[in-house]
Amino acid sequence: MKKCNFCGNAHVEFKKVEYIYRRDGNYLIVSDVPCEECTFCGERYYEAQVLRKIEHEFNILQRADKKPAKTISMPIEKFALI
Repeated sequence: MKKCNFCGNAHVEFKKVEYIYRRDGNYLIVSDVPCEECTFCGERYYEAQVLRKIEHEFNILQRADKKPAKTISMPIEKFALI
């Protein structure tokens, strides 16, 4: 049985989750990203090829070579002001 890379627990399950990629103040939210998640500590493990694919898509969107499937508006606050 596969063990968690972080806590060593033997209960890891395959899931598809939402992943938020951020670089230089820009964000990309990607849904249905495959990962392994520990049922004990909640840590997620993503295969390198999955993360490379997300980074590649982010770069394409930043160059405006492609439009995203959806765009959202998100409020931003500084903690000291709330």
